[in-house]
Amino acid sequence: VFRVSKSVSHHARFRSTMISGGGRLRPQEDSLNVPVDMVVGTPGRVLQHIEEGNMVYGDIKYLVLDEADTMFDRGFGPDIRKFLGPLKNRAMKPGDQGFQTVLVAATMTKAVQKLVDEEFQGIVHLRTSTLHKKVASARHDFIKLSGSENKLEALLQVLEPSLAKGNRVMVFCNTLDSSRAVDHFLGENQVFTVNYHGEVPAEQRVENLKKFKSEEGDCPTLVCTDLAARGLDLDVDHVIMFDFPLNSIDYLHRTGRTARMGAKGKVTSLVAKKDLLLATRIEEAIRKNESLESLSVDSVRRDVAKLRQNNQNEKSSNTVRAADSKKNNAVLSKPKLGRKTALVSVQKKPTKAGKSPAVAKPRKPVTVLKPSKTSASSSRREASNGKKRAETKKKSATLKPRASKLSVVGFRGRSASAKKEEPRPN
Repeated sequence: VFRVSKSVSHHARFRSTMISGGGRLRPQEDSLNVPVDMVVGTPGRVLQHIEEGNMVYGDIKYLVLDEADTMFDRGFGPDIRKFLGPLKNRAMKPGDQGFQTVLVAATMTKAVQKLVDEEFQGIVHLRTSTLHKKVASARHDFIKLSGSENKLEALLQVLEPSLAKGNRVMVFCNTLDSSRAVDHFLGENQVFTVNYHGEVPAEQRVENLKKFKSEEGDCPTLVCTDLAARGLDLDVDHVIMFDFPLNSIDYLHRTGRTARMGAKGKVTSLVAKKDLLLATRIEEAIRKNESLESLSVDSVRRDVAKLRQNNQNEKSSNTVRAADSKKNNAVLSKPKLGRKTALVSVQKKPTKAGKSPAVAKPRKPVTVLKPSKTSASSSRREASNGKKRAETKKKSATLKPRASKLSVVGFRGRSASAKKEEPRPN
């Protein structure tokens, strides 16, 4: 911002200075001791100069908050409120002209918008047609990794052809550990890099950016975290996402480092299995030129879980309906025995003369029982009972003395007569 203001200050005839954290206080104090029209700074350092008396609230007429969503979403809220308090009190005094506040942001989530509306009541929202949409002049590629590939090797295969064309490349990582691993791997493969993340001191970050932007091209690769996704006006040809972002807002800010002011650019994302759902949704939205505002890992997982639950509920309801339909069909096809018997009993056949009409006998319904443990056991008991009854009958038959004696006598009589009738040997 300060660089742009310096470039137009000569034509617009105003003076500007910059005060930010990480820089030395003394030179900044000297720049504030002369009349200036615009001060570009970070919230903490601006408050520090106000407390030391280098700046006064009475001279402030316009307040511009760049990256407003970050100001209220990532820890700057308390400093902003502390700075705004005296300005609001001053504006309430009679005769004061007040001040105008302008908030600028490339993205604005609903949660941050609620905070802004609470802090600045009556604020007017002006939205462009491209809010939360892809950069029109950038090409977006998604490389889906199956898991068997080496992710670092995949990065090298994407990076080397781009560097061979003389491109400046930013490689985004989600964590410091990932950033260190990428920097170490690229160094081993003779790719010169500079770093930009939270553990790099502010002064060193400034030096690294100078090396990256140098026309000599000694360090055309910047390995960074999302700290470099906002507030940097760089001439970048290619953005590579070694780690896929956790939400669509971070994706938009990362891609915003290239294809700036109508220039062409390229964005390549390495998509692991765990990032496939979100990456697929973002890819679909980009292809349809839809808004990426509400897409995140959690929201996509909730949508998928809700869809699966709805499908499961629909499947269960279909199963219940099919069972009910089958049951109803079975009830309709079941014969009503009493009614059928009555109908059959009153039917008469034509008879011949002198014969009484024959009445048709109703057929008895045959009931088929399913085999079960109870029926099996009962059948075994009936079989054993029948066997016992047979044995009892046999015993009773042997216990009749006369019947048994007569039978024996008759048998002997026949055998005796048989002996008499035998022919005598000659």
